[in-house]
Amino acid sequence: MNTGLIPARYATALLDFANVSDLQESVYTESKAIVKSYFQFSELRTVLDNPVLAKAEKRKIIVMAAGGKVCKPFEKFVDLLLDNNREKFLLSVALKYIDLFRKQKNIHYGKLTTASPVNVSTEKRLMAMVENTTGGTIEMEKVIDPAILGGFMFEVDFVRWDASISGQLRRIKNEYIEKNNKIV
Repeated sequence: MNTGLIPARYATALLDFANVSDLQESVYTESKAIVKSYFQFSELRTVLDNPVLAKAEKRKIIVMAAGGKVCKPFEKFVDLLLDNNREKFLLSVALKYIDLFRKQKNIHYGKLTTASPVNVSTEKRLMAMVENTTGGTIEMEKVIDPAILGGFMFEVDFVRWDASISGQLRRIKNEYIEKNNKIV
């Protein structure tokens, strides 16, 4: 059984069904909520994998993990997963749906890490720069991490720019270590 093929097929079918129903944004939001729930509550996977738990109970748990009230396409999708005993693939399907939706809508994921909060104008300028470069929109997560000491780290899709002080110090340290190794 190919664990990558099953989520891809379910996610593609869900995207097609959501497009027909014109509720792809709602399904996207619910899929993100599912992913967030999986990472917040590690027991969720264990509970859904439990063969003793009734499908009706699993359905309630999945709906609650998706935000409580879900749209019809997502509701039917959950029923389909449960009917086919595929609930163990829920996280993989949700992640794949998010990828497919972002690709369809030309949405890029970005993560901005700073040592202190960034003002709104700087954030908007950064987002505008990325949107002009990629030709799409950006969905940005902001993280405050005092450990970087200053500057910023910015990731878009799989490209990372490290302009943090901690990153610069690490590079300087590595240069000195490399030079010392050549001397010895």
